[in-house]
Amino acid sequence: MLDGVFIENYAAPPVDEREILRYAGNKADADESLKKLLDECLRECLPVLSYRVCYAVGKARELEETFGGEYKGTLLTRRLCGAEYAAAFAATVGLGIDRLILRYTEVAPTKALLLQAIGAERIEALCDAFCKDMQTEWATKGFKVGARFSAGYGDFPLTAQRKIFALLSPERRIGLTLNGSLLMTPTKSVTAIVPIGGNATLSGGCAECELKECEMRGGVRGQGT
Repeated sequence: MLDGVFIENYAAPPVDEREILRYAGNKADADESLKKLLDECLRECLPVLSYRVCYAVGKARELEETFGGEYKGTLLTRRLCGAEYAAAFAATVGLGIDRLILRYTEVAPTKALLLQAIGAERIEALCDAFCKDMQTEWATKGFKVGARFSAGYGDFPLTAQRKIFALLSPERRIGLTLNGSLLMTPTKSVTAIVPIGGNATLSGGCAECELKECEMRGGVRGQGT
């Protein structure tokens, strides 16, 4: 079904400091001390990040079939039913930031919190860059690319992670692993499905999610990642 699994290495996407602060739970303008600490965190962690993606593309119907009947009727079915093709991808910014978070969790918890937020912003920026490239590539073929969505989003169960890992083998391609509790290492990583062509859903985000009380609702991103 899949036309091979491909690997892409990305340059660092532009940093969105407001988005980092949003991930950190800061709803007001940052004061000077917070800005200074954020700058310190960025200087320390940006050099240790890497931006890697592996992905595969195939017919949407066939990709859906590889997940089996247990996911029938979930977001997977609804998002892919109108699409002609679909991509599965895995992305990570590497272990470097995990090591920094661990180093500062006990001795400097505020710094660890900001590093967590930077990691969240960085992996989302990487996913955005990959999806933008997909949009550009498929536009030349006359296809539109829909909104990405991940296992654990809406009613698409987190157990689907195992299927995505079986499809892509990101362990040997980009160093991304999945444990028995369905947690990924490195932690700042994402797996997702992207519908392509046909009546693929072009938007997604918070309005589609059932977690109405989520504090991240209404953010800039929120594509199910």
